[in-house]
Amino acid sequence: MTRRFLRVVPLALAVACGPSEPSPSPSPTATPDPCATAPSRYGKAIVESWIPACSLAQDIYNDPSEALGPPNAAGSGPDHFSGFVSLGFGGHVTVDLGGCISDVAGPDLRVFQAVSGEPVSVYVSLQPEGPFTLIEALKECGDPYSGIQHSCEFDLASGGVTRARYVRVEDGELFPCPGGTVTEGADFDAVEALGVSTAALPDGTR
Repeated sequence: MTRRFLRVVPLALAVACGPSEPSPSPSPTATPDPCATAPSRYGKAIVESWIPACSLAQDIYNDPSEALGPPNAAGSGPDHFSGFVSLGFGGHVTVDLGGCISDVAGPDLRVFQAVSGEPVSVYVSLQPEGPFTLIEALKECGDPYSGIQHSCEFDLASGGVTRARYVRVEDGELFPCPGGTVTEGADFDAVEALGVSTAALPDGTR
């Protein structure tokens, strides 16, 4: 005689293995407002930088943090300078102003470039990862015969931009490396937000 066995599943196990309720969808994370804080007058933090290896191999002014704060380039050439970063062939540094600046009548940004009058290109964005908008390309940045500190100004309206927080300064000299100097490319000293009043800032220069 063939015996047949009926498998009995405990009720608790049957319930546990039954269809489960779908998990609730996670709430979307709000994107932080880049303009929620007031901007600094000068660069507050370095977001990222890139300098080509062939320039890094011989440049001796390679610290991107030298582009923060007010302009302070000093010294004499070829290897007794201080206070700037040499961008090398097509290199760049992206600076965070800590908050957004708005387009006003006239220039909104001033870039300080040391040693000579090498041109620079300036891009801006509301987010650290971009997208970045070109404001002006290959702009001559100062009189190369008027001392060590030079500057050039940029208007957000030139790029069709009304607000910006992140400023990317890129070498515009574009002299292929190695170029036979220890300060290849534009020598980026500082970026200044012209619409930020020093009177409204606690330290008067921030």
